[in-house]
Amino acid sequence: MSLHLQRRARAVDALAAAGIDMLVCGRQDHINYITGAHQLWTAGTRPFGPVCTLNVATGEIFLLSTWDEGVPDDIDLDHLHGITWNGAIIYQRLAANPGMATANSVGVDAWSPGMAGLLSAVAPEAEIVPVDDVLLSARRTKLPSEVDAIRAACAVAAAGVEAALAHPGSDTARLAAGVEAMALAGSSTPAGEPRVNGPFVDFSCLRSHYEGGLGRTANEAAPNARPHSDLIAACIPGATGHDLRQAAPDGDWLVRGSGMGFEPPVINHRYGAGEVLEANMVLSVSATTGAEYARDTVLVTESTPEILSPEEP
Repeated sequence: MSLHLQRRARAVDALAAAGIDMLVCGRQDHINYITGAHQLWTAGTRPFGPVCTLNVATGEIFLLSTWDEGVPDDIDLDHLHGITWNGAIIYQRLAANPGMATANSVGVDAWSPGMAGLLSAVAPEAEIVPVDDVLLSARRTKLPSEVDAIRAACAVAAAGVEAALAHPGSDTARLAAGVEAMALAGSSTPAGEPRVNGPFVDFSCLRSHYEGGLGRTANEAAPNARPHSDLIAACIPGATGHDLRQAAPDGDWLVRGSGMGFEPPVINHRYGAGEVLEANMVLSVSATTGAEYARDTVLVTESTPEILSPEEP
């Protein structure tokens, strides 16, 4: 079964268990997870819109897309609709979704005053329920094919780090070299702002919807210094945020979920003490101590944590 169908099955099971009949999605990461569609990337902010709707009982999907390039074959062409700012057209599209008018519960991953009224009109009997936590819970642990995709994204990020560390020029020139290297390696879509600040280098990217990241310090005197080594070793099933605090070095550090971008849990010296790690979670683990910085992408396994990002870019 294709990866996006495996992910969709997970999401459908989680939504059904929560009593959701219809899902209306506006967050791009949730849309990618459920549909597998490669849509145009956009930067900046935008208002919430019903980009994707899912009938939980049937698995039927309606998707905002002006063409079928990058849309999996399991989403019918007549289930695609183009961009519009006309509320009446949006209403007609939502109302045409089978199951919407009779739904008892409609899940949403974002909200706006206008959409509140619109959904109340097209699903008059339904309770509108926030389901962001439900979807993130389904995404919390990763399938084997997801881990492979994250590993491939990490290799792209490593190409950027290697190029930036090797470049003899200014920070700006090193940044440009790193971004160019990532594009040549397979992705020009950043997952976060690239960081080149003196000896500190950090790059991340989205490749096939998944985030890969790597950070290092240019340090010829101690090229293998890893301020987060003990923190990585503590990332085992059953470990709590409190356990990670005990293993963390002095200085700034962060352990957070990594998948289709920044995901829960989020653990540092202030947040996430009660979080519990599970096998098959993927984490971004970073730490800064004095003049040393490192970040790696780590898979929580039943035994020793596996570093997905290349240890030596």
